[in-house]
Amino acid sequence: MTFRNSPSTRDIVDLSVDADATWYPVPLDRSEQLLWGETLAAEVTGAGSSRRTLGSQLEALQIRLIGIGNPRMSCAVWIPYPETGRASSALAFQLNDLPAGTSEAAADSYLAELRADEGRRTPGIEYLSVTTWEGEVAAGPFVAAHNLIALRNPGDDEAVIEERTVFAVFPPGAAQMVQLVFSAESVGAFVNMPRQTEEVVAALRIELEATA
Repeated sequence: MTFRNSPSTRDIVDLSVDADATWYPVPLDRSEQLLWGETLAAEVTGAGSSRRTLGSQLEALQIRLIGIGNPRMSCAVWIPYPETGRASSALAFQLNDLPAGTSEAAADSYLAELRADEGRRTPGIEYLSVTTWEGEVAAGPFVAAHNLIALRNPGDDEAVIEERTVFAVFPPGAAQMVQLVFSAESVGAFVNMPRQTEEVVAALRIELEATA
């Protein structure tokens, strides 16, 4: 992971993730809330119980993401096997302003935060495993973590295991970093989640504001 000694002063004015066709954007405009899940389910699978199940899952996902109320967040959902009636993963990505200092210092700080999740427990949440790594994609250097997290709602007999990867990409010269969080409701949605989600991150494209 190599950081270039350029000042982090230029705003990111556009970003996109050019992932493969099995990833679908999730609209977070409330005016588009009602029929998106049902419409997408009808596009990717035939009539029957799988379509109904997938449509309901997508609707619930969209409502949950809208409820976060983060105007800087964009989301996508991965549906590689629509015939199962399930989406395999969700992706949320956003820009975060960098604190004063260098991108390298910000990356070190973010990596330390990711490592600090090891063994962390709060009511209903327990981090069972945290593995961190560093690398670089076309958009810039990144730090990342792969997590296994036990989630238990009040009254549940058993916890649900969520598999998650978190990436923070630091484009050279940018005043922001890009945070990407991939969440899978169960272990096994990916063959190798760190590798497969890093491939998606490699498709990140950014545009910086023009220099004066």
